[in-house]
Amino acid sequence: MLAHNAYPYDGKYGDRLDRALSIGVPFVVEEDLNWINGRSLLIHHDKDASADAPTLESYFFRKVRPVIEKALQEGNHGNWPVITLYLDIKNDPEEHLEAISKVLDKYDGWLTTAVKTPDITKMSPLEYKPMMVIMEDKENDIKENFFYDRVPVGGKFRVFASAVKFDDNPHKLGRNQRDERFAGLREYQPEQLLTTHADNWRRWFGVDWHFIELTGPAHGNDWNAATAARVKHFIDYGHRLGYLVSFYQLDGFPHDQDQGWGDEYNFGSRQLLQLRLDALIKAHADFISTDQYEDVAEAIRSER
Repeated sequence: MLAHNAYPYDGKYGDRLDRALSIGVPFVVEEDLNWINGRSLLIHHDKDASADAPTLESYFFRKVRPVIEKALQEGNHGNWPVITLYLDIKNDPEEHLEAISKVLDKYDGWLTTAVKTPDITKMSPLEYKPMMVIMEDKENDIKENFFYDRVPVGGKFRVFASAVKFDDNPHKLGRNQRDERFAGLREYQPEQLLTTHADNWRRWFGVDWHFIELTGPAHGNDWNAATAARVKHFIDYGHRLGYLVSFYQLDGFPHDQDQGWGDEYNFGSRQLLQLRLDALIKAHADFISTDQYEDVAEAIRSER
C-alpha cells in the first residue's frame, strides 16, 4: 500500500501518516517537498507555505522514529524495509537537493543503500535497513547527477530513482483540458513508455492509472477482462525489465464518504475498487497508491 500524500494540507489530512502507521508495516508513503524561500517544506501548494509549515524532519521523521527504532532493535532484516519513503520533489534546484541530503544525513543509519558500480547497468544488491528512499526521475533531471553520479565508484548511495517518467502531457494542456489530455493514453503500450532495463540507480516504474483506463465514478463499471489483461501486461513487462512496478492511484468510495479526496481517481464504491485491486494483486504489482489506506492494505493482506 502506497499512502498517497500522507501529510497535512489545505487544512485537512492531518491524520494521514498516523493512519498509515496504525495499519502496520510494511508500507510506502508519499511526501511532497517544495522549495520555498530557501526552505524545503512538506506542502502541496505554494499557498500552503508558512513559518510553521511541516518539514520532512519536523513532521515525517519525528512520527516514524518509534517504528524505525523498534525495527532496528528487533533486527529482523528479512522484513526490511518496513517503510519506503517516496519523495515527490516538486521543484529541484540544487539548493533543494542539498537541503534534502542534509536531512537524510541525520538518518543515514536508517536507510537502505547499494554500492555504486563502475557500470550503472550492473545492479548491486541492496543493503537493507528499515527504511528505503525512492524518488521520481524525469527528463532533463538533475537528481541522478546529485544523488548518484557524485558518489564515487565503490561508495554507497541511498536514494533510488524511477525509470525516467514518460511525458504524458507533451502539449502542456491545462487542467481544464483533462479529457483531451487523457483520451489517448490508453492507446500506449508499456513498451512505448519504457525501453530500458532497470539499472543500479533506476529501480522502479511508476504507471499513472490513466494509462490503464478512464477514471472517475462515471467509469466505475467500465472494468472488463481486457482491462485486467492490460494491467497484467504492464506489470509483467516492468518486471521483465527488472523494475518494481507502481500504480497511481486508486480509490473507491461513495460521494457521502469523501474525506476531501476528490473524484479524479475514485471509481465510486469499495466493490468497484476491489475489482481493480484483485487484478493488481493477482498480477503482483509492487506499490498501489491510494487515499483509502486501510481498504487497500486489507485487500493486499487478505490475498496473501
